[in-house]
Formats: sequence, C-alpha cells, structure tokens
Amino acid sequence: MCTGCLLFSALMLFTPAGDATPAKGVSVAQETQVAITQMVKQLPKSSDTRLLRSGLLELHSQLATTKNDTQAQEIIDSELNILSQQLSNSSSGEEVTELLEDMLIEDEPAPLVKSLNSAPHKSIPTWGWLR
Repeated sequence: MCTGCLLFSALMLFTPAGDATPAKGVSVAQETQVAITQMVKQLPKSSDTRLLRSGLLELHSQLATTKNDTQAQEIIDSELNILSQQLSNSSSGEEVTELLEDMLIEDEPAPLVKSLNSAPHKSIPTWGWLR
C-alpha cells in the first residue's frame, strides 16, 4: 500500500466513527485535529517517527486556520500528499510505513487464520487488514 494511502487510512482509524458528515457543529478540521492528536499519542517517540510526528502536528496547526470544510479538506489532502512524499524520500520511510501498516493490520492468531484458509467454502474473504 502506498505511504499516502497508509497515512490517510491511519488518520481515519482515529477519526470518530459515525456518518460521513461530521456531527452538527463539528467541522472536518476539528474532527481531523482530534484524530491527529490521538494518532500522535499512539506513535512511538523515536527518531524514525520524528518526520511523521512533525508533519501531523503541522497539519494540526494549519487546520486551526481554516474557514470551512472545503478548505480543511484541501489542506488535509495537500499536506498528507506532501508528508507522504517526504516520508517516501526519507531514510526512515520504510520504518514509518511498517509502523503505519502495524496500526492498520490486525495480526490474527495463527489457528484462526489457518482455520479460515482451510474452510470448505473458499469464497469466504479473509479481510484482516482493517481493524
């Protein structure tokens, strides 16, 4: 999965569940700021995550200046693309990608995975990549 996709997916993991539209009175910027705060709390404090952490905090501060949801979404898309490129070009990009994948991929116990794969109905999808 591309780094940008992982970033967006990980951010959505921390966004409060609900309708596609934000709760009344809560803007896209506010929801995303909450998600960023939660995501940053979950990141290990290491040199590998420094770029990701600073990029997310920069996005958080830029969202504080938005006037409407459209502008907030444009900033989110733009900043996540920039951060994705920076991570892809950094020496710790691979470690950050693995960290993001670990946030999204649920490690199933081996017996459960084995029983799903050996089930008589092979048409059962084994979606394990989203929590």
